[in-house]
Parts: sequence; structure tokens; C-alpha cells
Amino acid sequence: MMTTLYLAAAVAGGTVLVCQFVLALIGLGHDGADFSHDGGGDFHGDAHLGDSTVGDHGGIDAAGQDGHAGETHPDSTHLFAVVSFRTLVAALAFFGVTGLSTHSAGFPAAGSLLLALVAGIGAMYGMYGLLRLIAGLSSAGNERITNAMGVTGKVYIPIPASGQGTGKVQLTVQNRVVEYLAVTSDSTTLKTGESVEVVSVRSSDTVEVRRVVSAAAQPAAS
Repeated sequence: MMTTLYLAAAVAGGTVLVCQFVLALIGLGHDGADFSHDGGGDFHGDAHLGDSTVGDHGGIDAAGQDGHAGETHPDSTHLFAVVSFRTLVAALAFFGVTGLSTHSAGFPAAGSLLLALVAGIGAMYGMYGLLRLIAGLSSAGNERITNAMGVTGKVYIPIPASGQGTGKVQLTVQNRVVEYLAVTSDSTTLKTGESVEVVSVRSSDTVEVRRVVSAAAQPAAS
């Protein structure tokens, strides 16, 4: 059973990885060979290195230079940043290959599974690091988070009320669908699928949004 699991993971993950690589080479992948849409939505042309923030005038200031300096995201936010389609595919492929190799080498089932999991997680973080590097090197010409100001979009991962946590939003910026981490000052949680508007930029990878109430949902004027 474990052999079947490893084989399925290796074939599925490896096939998608190869297809992505080939499509990127010939320019037929999503946005060509551009990796900025993935990486948990954190690679949008700016080198989102986590140690800079966006000041009141839209410029990115080094940590410690504005009101948001020193902000750190909770572990769940970091996980959202790491997890993306490409990182999961890499994790799946390495999980399968490592599992098959160790199983064939006669490792105990538990040991083989543990090594496969370690390899998968390592591959996921390795891909994440690679995407960050590519984003930093190819920042020119890509969309910048400051262009998201005033843009409306949809909640992708629920955003806790009153700034109590971070979720994710999907926006269309410069004719491209992108994802950003998001917080809100609204008194109620913004649920998946709700319409929101970006009201400010909190950092190089985080925006503040508010709920957009449709005209149909507003009470009629008396």
C-alpha cells in the first residue's frame, strides 16, 4: 500500500513539475516563465523579504522606520506564505521519490515514511526560497503592492475581525490575479467570497481591507 502511495505521489508531483518547467521554457505557462503569482501570493514583483514595510507615502521602509516596523506575522501567516501550488507539487514529488527509494532500500515502513515527509517538507521550503529569489531578481516590470490601493477583490482565506489575525485576498492588479495577506478593522470576520476593498498597505506583502457592501444589501433610504 505504501509503495502505491509513494508511486502515485512521485508520478503526480513529478509530472506536474516537468510540465510547469517545459511550459515556462516555451512561454506558455501562467504569465510565461513568471513565478510571481505563486509562493503564497508573496512574490508580486517586490522582493518580499519580510524585513521591510510600506510607509505612509507608499515607499518601502526598512524595519524600524515606521509604525508597522517590527510587525511579525504569526506562524499561521508564515505557513500561508509558504504553501502554494508549486511548493505543494514539489513536496509531493520529493515525498514520493524519497519514499520509493527508501522503501526499495529496505527501510522500515515508519522510517521510510518519516524520511519521505522530511524530504517533502524540505522540498516545499526549498521551492519557496527559490520563488523568493526569482521574485527578487525579476521585480522590475511586475506589479507592485502599492498599486493595490483602492482595488476591490474577493476574500480567499477568511480574515479575522478587528485586526486579530491575517487572511488572504485575491485582487486583479495590472490585469493579473494576485494574492496578498490581508487584515481588516471591520468588527466582523470577512468570510471567503466576500467583496472587499484595499484601504491601505500594511507591509510589503500585507494589505488592509474593508467589506464592500453592495447597493442591493444597503437599507433603502426613508
